[in-house]
Amino acid sequence: MSRVNVAVAVEDDAQGRIYEVAAACRALGLAHSTTLAMVGVLTGSMESGDLAKLLAVPGVLAVEVKHELTSEITVQAECPGRRN
Repeated sequence: MSRVNVAVAVEDDAQGRIYEVAAACRALGLAHSTTLAMVGVLTGSMESGDLAKLLAVPGVLAVEVKHELTSEITVQAECPGRRN
């Protein structure tokens, strides 16, 4: 299994107890890094094979795996007196 970054959406009616929801998610293996209480989102990382466990937590609406897109941009500046 591999560890993936996740965003956990908390149901509207559970946002008042978002810290309890976060504790339950941590107990299931979420390495919790951020609580965005104003929008009802928890972020962190977890083993990919254990993601379904988070959906069983009361108050969890959805779990989204964050995919990082890596790109390389090469910039070449034109400098006077330099051959490009």
